Amino acid sequence: MSQTNAAIADKLARLSSDCSFLLTHLVRQNRKQPDTKAREILLSILDADTTRPKPRLKASPVGWYSSVANAKVFNPETIKFNGSIESKAVCFTESTLQGLKAHCEVFDSKYGIAFDRDLLFKRGANPCLNIRKSLLKEPIQTPIDKHSRNVYNFIPYQLQPFVNIIHESFDATHEREWRYPGDFPFKYKDVLFVFCPEKDFPRFCPIQSSGRPVLFDLAWLDRL
Repeated sequence: MSQTNAAIADKLARLSSDCSFLLTHLVRQNRKQPDTKAREILLSILDADTTRPKPRLKASPVGWYSSVANAKVFNPETIKFNGSIESKAVCFTESTLQGLKAHCEVFDSKYGIAFDRDLLFKRGANPCLNIRKSLLKEPIQTPIDKHSRNVYNFIPYQLQPFVNIIHESFDATHEREWRYPGDFPFKYKDVLFVFCPEKDFPRFCPIQSSGRPVLFDLAWLDRL
């Protein structure tokens, strides 16, 4: 495809049925977890039961670097492999409505919140970097090092929270994942949708102002 400008690219994305401009954080459930626990998690995220709410999504360990404790990262300031590893972030999915429906069916998800993608991008969110295992672990020989190292040793700390590795037993590219490094504080006016079962609407409606954020039952996706 020939190169386009930002306006044309945006128009093309908005006309494409497989593109979404929502970034959704779903409360992960499984068949053994009661809905009440997931509901309380979402209420805690929204800080809904306080007089001066401070809603916040808390970061958790993510990506390849969070699972490899012995990674030695090059630090350009010290010219040594003692760089910091910061791999905590908040996860979102750029899934379309059909994608969210799949999450409901596979993970039994019923609760979550969704934001405008442009808003989160301006705040610092970024799509994940899904890298083949063979590339991430490809050896590199440098003039200052006697022994070869791997590509992952040289990835800047700013990118580390976003790195996912793809190999034969793990491939999460279908999740169309975005991440925000660190905790993500927000205001109710920033939220476009609160996802919860219809029976829980009375529990969540106190956070609304002029009908925003919109309450939506993910079970309704079967009707679309």
